[in-house]
Amino acid sequence: MSVARTRPYITFFVGEAQFAAETADVSEIFRRPRITRVPGGPAGLLGIAGLRGAPTPVVSLARLLGREESPGAESRLLLLSGEQAIGLSVDRVGALAHLPAPEGRAGQAAFGRLYAVEDSALRVLDLDGLLRRAFARPPGERRSVATTAAVLEETEAEYEAALLTFELTGQTYALPLEEVSEVLALPEALAAIAQSDEAVIGVHNLRGRLLPVVSLRRLLGLGNEEVTAGRIIVTRIGDAVVGLAVDRLHAILRVPEAAIDAAPPVLNRGTGEAQVRSICRLSDGRGLVAILSAERLFRDEKVAQILADGRSEVSEMDESAGTAQSDRYLIFRIADDEYGLPLAAVDEVVRLPDRLTKLPKAPAFIEGVLNLRGKVTPVIDQRSRFQAEAAATDARPRIVVTTIDGRQAGFIVDSVSEILSLTEAQMEATPEVTADAGRLFNRVATLDGGERLILLVDPRELLDRAEHDLLAGMDAGASAPS
Repeated sequence: MSVARTRPYITFFVGEAQFAAETADVSEIFRRPRITRVPGGPAGLLGIAGLRGAPTPVVSLARLLGREESPGAESRLLLLSGEQAIGLSVDRVGALAHLPAPEGRAGQAAFGRLYAVEDSALRVLDLDGLLRRAFARPPGERRSVATTAAVLEETEAEYEAALLTFELTGQTYALPLEEVSEVLALPEALAAIAQSDEAVIGVHNLRGRLLPVVSLRRLLGLGNEEVTAGRIIVTRIGDAVVGLAVDRLHAILRVPEAAIDAAPPVLNRGTGEAQVRSICRLSDGRGLVAILSAERLFRDEKVAQILADGRSEVSEMDESAGTAQSDRYLIFRIADDEYGLPLAAVDEVVRLPDRLTKLPKAPAFIEGVLNLRGKVTPVIDQRSRFQAEAAATDARPRIVVTTIDGRQAGFIVDSVSEILSLTEAQMEATPEVTADAGRLFNRVATLDGGERLILLVDPRELLDRAEHDLLAGMDAGASAPS
């Protein structure tokens, strides 16, 4: 009598149904990690998680089988190591068991081999087929990164001056956007520097290099209060890189050169405001903004050593990092997830006003319109478009305004947190199983060893979808009986 041949399997459950995977196909089993949602993705896609330092799609086996998912304390992720790694969410893991190999054992599979366990016998479960049906990508190719970059270059050339505005002691200031490398949250603690200028509040470890951080308030003679919260504006001055600590960010503005005037000579007589390069007149009587010059900030011999520190760190960084190119992204949050938009595609970032002009018969996701530089701009509630939960904060939402091919729209987001310089090594193509959502989020940035994932938005796809849905909604409203 022949003995049935057995093989080792990992068993797991969805509800009361039992399943198994060959141990060779399971690289690792995780407790359910932080999962970044992919708005617009297939129902079976829970999102993307940083598994083993790489962005990995996480799918729900329950949803693939047409069942309700009910994650609990025993929920686990199985990292399946097929041709493409994928995280499979299950209700609980059973045990390592030796079971008779099925007669119809699955062959090579893109995402690994799965089996349903029925009376201690195994039945092949076509995981690849389930994924193909649930995650089929509709017609239309993903826009290439090169095409998107070309569009952004054309868009950026349409504007004359771009400014990053921020607050110091209740007053609004600005720096030219081209002088800003990135913007970071001020850490809770900075390493001290011995015998440094009083304006220097410490150094920050920025991706392996020491960044000298200066209190801009002290540098401008606006007070010596201790800096405990705010943002760091990382600016490059010649061959030096320095961080400027400010109270808070305000907005990104793009203005015509005609709105910028030379600073009155009286401002350059004292020490406090000597670095004001010019004055920007905001439209609609919104006031004036003093534009600083990063280079002028460090002309004084007393702070020249700060630049020397910045130069030494940059030279060490350049020797070790080579000539890696980076692109700047505006990072914004919707609920608990982070998204990035190429900075070149951003016209402005403004606070959501108390009232917007309503658009008759507009779809529900259109909050109203704004008049920006004489142009009527639709404002879209991107939070509802992404089907996100309400943010757990009382902060006023922001409007991110972007323009592609002369089309302009504002998108409401919960907050704008940073400007990051991202290198190609930090970005990967969005996993294919994100289906149609992979056209909107064409890449994902992986930071902090995979602990932080940022979905990068294709601005043209964002506007294409908004325009298509707006026109469809307006047509539906116009044809509805009154």
